Order: sequence, then C-alpha cells, then structure tokens
Amino acid sequence: MKNDTVNLADSLAKEPLSMGQRIQQNQKFLNILQETQARLRQAQDTSFLQEELPVIEMVLNRIREQSLTEQSTVNLRFLNELENLIIGYNQQVNKWQEAINKRSTDLIDAEEKLSSINQVLHEDKGKEEPQPLQGYLQQKEALEKRFQNVDSLYRVKRFAGLRIQTQLSGIKIQLDELLESVRLRQAEFRRDLLKRDSPYLWQAHATTSKKPFSEVIQETLILNRVILKHYLETKYGWLIFLIAAFLLIYFWIRTMIEKISQTKDFSSLILQRSKYLRYSPFLGTALILLTVGPYLFSFPPYLLILSFLFGSVLVTTFLIRIVLDRSSMVLWSVMVGSFLVFGSSNLITQLAHQEKWYLLGFSMVGIVMGIQLLKLIKEKQHLFPINLPYLIYFFLAMQLMSIAFHIVGRFSLGKILGVASTLSTMQGISLYVFVLVVMEGIYLQSELSKENQKDYANFLNYQAIYSRLKKIFSFLALLMWLYLLLVNISLNQTLGDQLITFLQKDRTFGNTSFTYGSILTFFLLIWVSSVLAKNIAYFASIRDNQNLEQRDKRLGSSILLIRLAILTIGFFLAIAASGLSLDKLAIVLGALSVGIGFGLQTIVNNLVSGIILAFERPIQVGDAIEVGNRSGVVKEVGIRSSTLQAYDGSEVIIPNGDLLSQHLVNWTLSNKSKRIELMIGVAYGTDLEKVHKVIDKILDQDGILSFPKSNIFVHNFGDSAVEFRILFWVANFDQWLQVKNQVLREIYQAFASEKIEIPFPQRDLHIKTEQLQKKPPHNKREE
Repeated sequence: MKNDTVNLADSLAKEPLSMGQRIQQNQKFLNILQETQARLRQAQDTSFLQEELPVIEMVLNRIREQSLTEQSTVNLRFLNELENLIIGYNQQVNKWQEAINKRSTDLIDAEEKLSSINQVLHEDKGKEEPQPLQGYLQQKEALEKRFQNVDSLYRVKRFAGLRIQTQLSGIKIQLDELLESVRLRQAEFRRDLLKRDSPYLWQAHATTSKKPFSEVIQETLILNRVILKHYLETKYGWLIFLIAAFLLIYFWIRTMIEKISQTKDFSSLILQRSKYLRYSPFLGTALILLTVGPYLFSFPPYLLILSFLFGSVLVTTFLIRIVLDRSSMVLWSVMVGSFLVFGSSNLITQLAHQEKWYLLGFSMVGIVMGIQLLKLIKEKQHLFPINLPYLIYFFLAMQLMSIAFHIVGRFSLGKILGVASTLSTMQGISLYVFVLVVMEGIYLQSELSKENQKDYANFLNYQAIYSRLKKIFSFLALLMWLYLLLVNISLNQTLGDQLITFLQKDRTFGNTSFTYGSILTFFLLIWVSSVLAKNIAYFASIRDNQNLEQRDKRLGSSILLIRLAILTIGFFLAIAASGLSLDKLAIVLGALSVGIGFGLQTIVNNLVSGIILAFERPIQVGDAIEVGNRSGVVKEVGIRSSTLQAYDGSEVIIPNGDLLSQHLVNWTLSNKSKRIELMIGVAYGTDLEKVHKVIDKILDQDGILSFPKSNIFVHNFGDSAVEFRILFWVANFDQWLQVKNQVLREIYQAFASEKIEIPFPQRDLHIKTEQLQKKPPHNKREE
C-alpha cells in the first residue's frame, strides 16, 4: 500500500496545481521531512557494534585455532563451556539482527518518502512558475535544503546499517559452524568416555604430560577470565537486580524481626523457631540469593556457577555452626576443602593427567570423611537431617567409582564423577539450609501479619505448616540439585536436547496429531493448579481457625470458590499452553455430558451443591451443625463433600448434596449463644418460693446471659416430685456443657445446705396374706 506522500505525489502529477496548492504541498513535504529526520536521528546507536563485533571475531578465531584443532586436548567440561559461550553469543547476535532488521524497515519507509518527494521536486524544475511569490520561493528553497540534509543522513544510516548487517551475517555463520564443531567434539568425547585416556595407575609413566601443569593452569585462568568477562558484560542488568533484591530481602527480614520483638507478647517463642534468620539476617539473605542466583542467568559459564556455589557453601558454614558441635564442624571443614579442590580442578580446560594424584587423594579423604559422618549421624541424629545419610551414600558410591576409573586409566570419567559427587553433596546440604531459611522467612511474615499481639501459631499448627512448606520447597530444591548435578557430569545439554526433541516430535493417533510436550504441559499445569489450590485452601483454613470467634471475618465456604477459580484458570491455561483444539475439547465435553447424564448425576449434584454452599454460606468452617443424626464442627467445605469433626473425635465425610437436601441445624449461623434447659424435681411439701429464690440466685453468674432473661417455671406434678423447668442462655456455644455442669453442681450443693430434698421415684408394695393362710395343704408331707 502506498503511503500518504506517494498518494499525494500521484494525485498532483495528474493535473497542474494552483499557487495555494503548491504552498500546501511544500508545507506537507516539509513536515514529512522533519518527521523522517527526527526518526533517523533517534534511531538506536549501533556504533558500539564496531567495538563488540571485532572482539567476538577474535574470540571465535582463538576458539577455532586453540580448542577445536585435532591436536588440542580440551576436556568435556570446557567443550560444554564453549557451547554455552557460543549459544550466548548467538542469542546476542540474534537480538542485534532483530534491531537492525527493524531499523531497516524504518529506512525503507524513509526511502519511499524521499523518493516520492524527490520525484515531485524534479518535475517542478522544468515547469515555469506562474507569478511566483517571494514567500513561495523561500519555502521551496527551504524544502530543497531540508531534502538534501535528510537524504544525506539517510544514506549515511543506510550504508552503516548494510555494513553492520554484513558483519552480523558473517559472525552468525561462524557461530553456527563453531557450534556444530563443538557439538561434534562433544559427541565424540562422550562416545569415547569409557575408553582409556591415560596410563594405568601402576604404570611408572602415569604422570607424564606433554605440557607443564603450570602452563595448563595459566591458560585455564586466562580462558575462564575471558569467558566470564565477556559473559558479564551483557548481564549488568541481572547483577544490579541481584544487589537490589539482596537489599530488599535483607531489610524485609530485619524489619520483621524488629517488629515481632517490639509488638508481639510471645516474641521470644516466635523468634526461637527462627534460629538462622534470628542469628544473622545478612547471612540468611545472602544464602537465598547465592542459591537462586545461578538459575537466573541463561547459559552461565562454569566459573560463575562455581562462584555462586562456593558463596552458598561459605555462608552455610557460618550458619550451621550454631547447631553443630565441634567434631561435626571439623568434618564439614574438611569437606569444604575437598569442595574447593574438586571445584577448582573442574575449571581446568585441558586434559592434565597430573591432577590424577591429588584427585585420588582427596577422593580417599572424602570417603573417610563420609564414613565418619555416617557414624556421627547415627550417634547424634537430632543434629542432622533425616535424609542426609542417603546423600552421603550417594557421595561414597560416586567417589568409589571415581577411584576405580582412575586406577584403570579412565581419567576423564573418574574426574567427572569425583567432581560431581563432591559439588553435589555440598550443594545438597546448602540447599537444605536454604529451604529452612526460606521457611523461616515465611513463618515470620505469617506471625507478623496476625492482628492480635497475643496470637501465635501453637505447636501443632506450627508443625503442620512447617511440614507442608518443607514438602513444597524440598521438591523445588531437589529439582535445583538435579540440574546442577547434570551440569557437573556434563549431561545437562545432551539430555535437554534429547528431551526437547522427544517432547516436540509430532505424533499421530488416528486423525489426531499431538506431541508429548503438549500432553506433559497440560497435566503439569493441572497438577500445579491443584497443588496451589490445595495449599491455599489449607492456609486459609488455618487463618479461619484463628478467627473462630468472628464468623464474618472467616473465609469459610468461600475457600471453595477460590479453589474452583484456581482450578478453572489452571484448566484453561493448560488448554491454551498445550495447544489443544477447542473444537476437540467441545466434543470431549459433549461426550462427558452424556456420561454425566447417566452415571455421574450424584457427583455433579454434590459439585453444584458445593457451589451453592459457597455462595449462600449457610455453613462456615468452624460452625457447629447438626445434619441427619450427625453433629459436630465443620472442618472443611470441599468441592464434592464436606468434613465434619464429630464431638467424639471422629471425622465424618458428608456429601454436599446431603447438606442441602436434609434438615440442617446450624448452632452458630448468626451468633454462638445457646439456650440450656434443666428439669429439677423437689419433694412434695417443699416451699416452692424458697426453691425459686435459691435457683434464681445461682443463675446470676458470669457465664449466663442476663438477656434473654433466665426463667424458672413449675413445670409438672410428677409421681414423686414437683418438677421445675429452668431455662437460661450462654453466650458461647462451645462452653455450654461447662456452664451446665457448674449450675447443676451449685444447685445440688445449695439444696443440700437449705435442706431441700431432691426425691427419687418410690413405690409402695402391699402383700395380701389372708388367702394363703386359708388354703389347705396339697399332701401329707406339707402338713
């Protein structure tokens, strides 16, 4: 489609213009040129690429000459490092190309406008101006001058853009070729990983090497420094984000601790449950960010990962010393030393067989430390996590295999296993402390959010919250641990590529095409939404249990709506993310509707009943109800059924449909008051006014409401007693049994002191003996 300038030029070329139209035309051209000039000047400055691109080309040439030749002895870890570096450069070049391509679109638009204006100006040169005005001539002169300036600026920008596009295309080709070469070397290295790459340990020349170890160390330092420098030059934003996040989290934790200390009556008990953050908010914050940091960067170099990991281990060392004894800290210190040796060894970029001896030595030291730690765990189980022995067994097994491979000349494989076992073990322990610190932060925030200064989580609630949070964060920590384990054994990229290929491959079933990735995405989002809904409902129920006295402040059955909303949103997100067709979904739902009509009526009835309960709110969590022959306190209002905590301690599952279809008695719907009725009998002949006064005096106590007024009636003349009916109200339904017990005890004691008899049923038995005396005997023996 032609732009406005082209349309204007076409229309003006068809018929001669008047002087007024020429002036309007020139003014419009001036506006267009001014706008185009501003856009050209405001374009993104690409001069920095003149410095960046030569550096990238130099790095790529060095990689090609020193690392990918047949004579090079780089190891698998360094090949993975090169792969990450090339992928990072590739992503950066792609971003630059997108920006340049967008800039090219603007240049093409500017070219069309300049071409149209130039055509009009060229045609006007051969025409005779009818009675030209002085203002018109000045306007035309300004237009021609502005056109020349904008045209010159356009040509400069266009030439620079073409030059940069050419350079970027060349670098992109080099990156693709190098990436393919690196991956071929990786595949070759992995294929030969089980082959012998060094002499057997018992051979005399086992430590010989073509290159001095000092030279290998020097090259390692240079290459790792160059890689890290070029990587961080594009990640300043993330570094600033980490610093800002550290400050925010640190001051958040400090503020929580100070507020709890100043405002909470049980601050010592609350802070006692947060030993790490109470000991050092600074170290707790540092551990959080050092643990999460490596996962915030895309394709980070190994030196950056190791730096974060070393920082987290160092912070963990200072934190765990508040819970471990001296012997445990000695073992931990030796493990930290082993961690430094294996981590530094993994930075070496070439196959240096001289490492074999000290790696073997530290593997043996690690095995001894592992065995000692297992003994210490058995003796002092309360100091260590329950699952720590499994991590130690994993460490010992990997170290034993590492030693075995070193002995039989599989140096590369032995080094990979030794490094992976040591770093993963230390990271696993650090992750455990990280989970504890995060849970402590959440716990402190939950305690601080309570309005009542005297409120705090009791031991059972604290243990329940702790257990649930620990499961969630332990699962996330396990995923983080597995990822770095794959990085340490150099399988993350390979397994990732294979997994992506497997999940994204198109498959057919009948006329339906699908991928395993879409199915996995669908069920993963459904699972996440269900876990999220379940945990939100759990923590909301805890909040309700803390507000049992205030029914209007409880979420109650509204929790069901929250769960349904989360599940519904998760369901539709799962559909959208997995790419399922809505037409096919409609067919499935239609088939389900038939099934619902025949076999799922009860389930749907209970589901709809649950939604009605959530909107009408006839019951809430914490309400005392009676339904059918069951009574108790509502513990949970679920989607299909609700849970009733019976007074005998049992939990009764009641379908939601029964709560609507049967007569429901809610003792706490509008208030928690309850009327108590007592039947008391006194002996005939007792002064009734005296009895009335004694009972009335007893009913005047704190647990009984003055309004509604208590009533004492003479109810009936029984067989053995004059019966009194006593009616009074208590404010709290939960305490009516205690109040009734107190009133009955006091009545009994008062009647005893006032000599008022409480009769019991009596019967008079009359025996007639006259007929027995007149009756003759049956036989002689009876005579």
